Amino acid sequence: MKVIDYFNRIEECSEMETDEGFHAFDKCVNNLSKQELLELIIEFTSIVARLDVSLDILENPFDTDNDWDKVSEEDKIAYKKESKLMNKSHLKIVH
Repeated sequence: MKVIDYFNRIEECSEMETDEGFHAFDKCVNNLSKQELLELIIEFTSIVARLDVSLDILENPFDTDNDWDKVSEEDKIAYKKESKLMNKSHLKIVH
C-alpha cells in the first residue's frame, strides 16, 4: 500500500459514521501484511525526512499543548468567569 492510498482510505473512513468508519479503518490496518506495513512505514518516513519542517512541528502538528499558555492572564480570568456563569445558568434551567 502506498502512503497516498493510505491517506485516501483514512479520508474515506472519516466520512463514514463514527463506528462504521472506525471498523473500516481497523479492518484496513489489520489486513496489511508485514511487508505492506513495512513498505508504508519506509515510504512515510522518507516523506517526513524530506520535509522542511522542524521536529517540534512533527511532534505536535496542531500545537495543542501550548494553546492555553499563549492566552493572556486577563483572558484566562475572563474565560474562567464566563465558564462559571454558564454553568450556574445551566443549573438554574435544569433545576
